[in-house]
Amino acid sequence: MDQKELKREILSDPFLSKLSSLAKEMGVPLFLVGGYIRDLFFGLESRDYDLALPEEHASFTHVIEDTFHLHFFKIGKEEMGTVAYRAIKEEISIDLTLFKEKTVEEDLERRDFTLNATAFSLRDETFHSVEGALEDIDKRVIRTVSEQSIDRDPLRMLRAIRYLCTLDGLLIDLELKEEICQKKEKIQDLPGERIRMELDQILLSRRPGAGIRALYELGLLFVLMPELKGLENLGQNEHHHLDVLSHTFLTIEKISWAMDWIVQNGRRLSLSDDDRLSLYYASLFHDIGKQDSYSKDEKGRVHFYYHEARSSQKAEQIMERLRFSNSMMRKVLRLIENHMRILNLSRETKETALKRLVNQISNESPLLVVLTLADKEASRGVLSIQIDEVVENHCLRVLDLFEEKDLVHPPPLITGHDVMALGYRSGPRVGQILSFIREKQVEGEIRTREEALEILRQRFGQSGEQ
Repeated sequence: MDQKELKREILSDPFLSKLSSLAKEMGVPLFLVGGYIRDLFFGLESRDYDLALPEEHASFTHVIEDTFHLHFFKIGKEEMGTVAYRAIKEEISIDLTLFKEKTVEEDLERRDFTLNATAFSLRDETFHSVEGALEDIDKRVIRTVSEQSIDRDPLRMLRAIRYLCTLDGLLIDLELKEEICQKKEKIQDLPGERIRMELDQILLSRRPGAGIRALYELGLLFVLMPELKGLENLGQNEHHHLDVLSHTFLTIEKISWAMDWIVQNGRRLSLSDDDRLSLYYASLFHDIGKQDSYSKDEKGRVHFYYHEARSSQKAEQIMERLRFSNSMMRKVLRLIENHMRILNLSRETKETALKRLVNQISNESPLLVVLTLADKEASRGVLSIQIDEVVENHCLRVLDLFEEKDLVHPPPLITGHDVMALGYRSGPRVGQILSFIREKQVEGEIRTREEALEILRQRFGQSGEQ
């Protein structure tokens, strides 16, 4: 797309056309910058607008607010030089930055990558860019604007990888790769939540596996998560054809395959972004404890006994450091702690055991199925291939049982008061008894309150507590 076509596309957008009219009417040098122009060059539609305005014209933001019935709120941090103003309305998002430089070209020199360092004056209808920007967009190369770019904000190292995953056909410039390898330690100076937000976008992209592999190849993965380093070249048993780290990468890549497989086999699967993130983080961390549970028996066979618990402990350390939300952390840890449950089921496993599993895993049952299938598919060892059919059948049955809502959240047949009426004091024992009754309900042995009370009297009788 040449500049003439690009200009026509920009001014055909109703929002930008009206902004352009306002800028011309009031003589304000307002610029459309960065991502929106880049995406137009790539033939992508976007409803996210990046605007730049000289600081001396800051009052124009109020004109934009009044005209479009918006409200700008501050984002970023002063000390990091990342302050911007954001407004969100219906399907559009607007980020506006105020620059102190005399010209927009000077402002563009402070931006991250050349493919984002282009601007269009909505007042003058002229294009502006740093040297080489248009050529880099045409070649789809991710290259820093200046030698100071990474030093100004080390998060840009992760952002380069995010672009690699979200925009088709991009390549990271060789000099930038070398710079990231040299400066990777700088990423440790950033707040955990900023790092996690970039990682989230990498994992939610169309190529999460490529993103994690790029983090590894550029040296960032072990800086961010040194706990993973012990998985490199760690051999496994006959269930696997890869070392633990390579298996981990492949499991991440197989998540999308697992989701497609479920749909192709006639089951419904509706996952939120939080669900998908939980799956990808659980995939990344699910075997991290194998380095601490590696052992060999007298016949030379490799084992990783109780690695799920050790994986959960290490994963929790990483997530706390990266400031995960409590709800996300609980979901990821739950998946890690249970990721072997379905894989360990035999062909003879009874329906009652599957019902108990679904009741215990509850709302995370579909996520556990996806993780199980991805883990299985990334384990192409002799023993793994032999149990493919068994695992797949159990996964489908778990999904079917999950649809029985009374199985996931069975209505209580008795309460703690019923248990305490037998003489038990309030405490853990009451909870254990209620759990036993609920388990029998899930297994189908009891269906009514009367049956529950009868088992309660027969099994537990009078407590004898004083």
